[in-house]
Amino acid sequence: MKLKWKPKKLTLVIIPDANQSVVRFRIPHLFAYIAAACFSVLLLISIITYTLHANTVKAANDLQSKLNGASQQWNATLTSKNQTIEQLQNEVIQLSQQAEQMKAKVEEMKKLENDLKTIAQIDTGSSPTKDPVAIQNESGDNDSAQIGIGGSLNPVSQAEIMKLGEQTLASLSELDTEVKELQMSFTGTLQKVAVKQQQLRVTPTLWPTTTKVVTSSFGYRRDPFTYRPSFHSGIDFGAKENDPVFATADGRVVSTGTDRFHGNNIVIEHSKGLRTWYMHLNKILVNNGDNVEKGNTIGLVGSTGRSTGPHLHYEVLKNGESTDPRPYLKAVRKDD
Repeated sequence: MKLKWKPKKLTLVIIPDANQSVVRFRIPHLFAYIAAACFSVLLLISIITYTLHANTVKAANDLQSKLNGASQQWNATLTSKNQTIEQLQNEVIQLSQQAEQMKAKVEEMKKLENDLKTIAQIDTGSSPTKDPVAIQNESGDNDSAQIGIGGSLNPVSQAEIMKLGEQTLASLSELDTEVKELQMSFTGTLQKVAVKQQQLRVTPTLWPTTTKVVTSSFGYRRDPFTYRPSFHSGIDFGAKENDPVFATADGRVVSTGTDRFHGNNIVIEHSKGLRTWYMHLNKILVNNGDNVEKGNTIGLVGSTGRSTGPHLHYEVLKNGESTDPRPYLKAVRKDD
């Protein structure tokens, strides 16, 4: 028996309303299978599309989050950079102010050096003139803080700060040179001052008594005993008996003794051929060969020898010859 294959059909019945006739459609099985396959393919495509869309949205959200994080980090970096630049600008300004203060200090040191030279009677050059503003800045930060500062708001540009930095660098370089030169000059001045001080120590510039009363000057006079013209080889200082007599310079006692003309007397040898001679003492307080310092008490005022009353006869001898002591008398003891 021979079988024949007949394609099967599906009947689709549509009942629109109870009063209307039924509509029937016959659809082959193959068409139904094709429609089901197409629906499955469309469903699969929809699922794949949705999945891809979800992944795309997630990736976009991730990228947006990363972009927001990067933007925040960039903003923070930019803020930090601006703060750093502003801090560096303020430091450049502060460094410039410090350079100006250093200039004022250098000028002050130069003035001090000239003052030292003047005091020590060393040749000086022209004295530098200080900037009034620099002098005001020397009052210190505390005084400025107490007084207060202010003014209108005038922001500066980066170019202005760069120019200020270059000027400050040049100023500091110039100051470095000046400080080195000042250091050498100051060292030389101190050495000269030390030499000058030593010269002053051994030069008889001190008044030998506390009194400044001169009863008889150096030079020609009428002799107090003979009343005849005579030459007075020293200066007589009127003083009270037993007033102190001072060494007028550092030196060594080369003679102490007494005779009928000079009475009790002391001779001190200094430097450069200078000697000082103290006569008519009531008492001698040093011994021959003693080293004495300027201002030391070496004896007491008296009226021994050829004398009319208590006084000190004081002589300065240069290379063995008596010279006028008055040009040497320039200083007094600090405790007088």
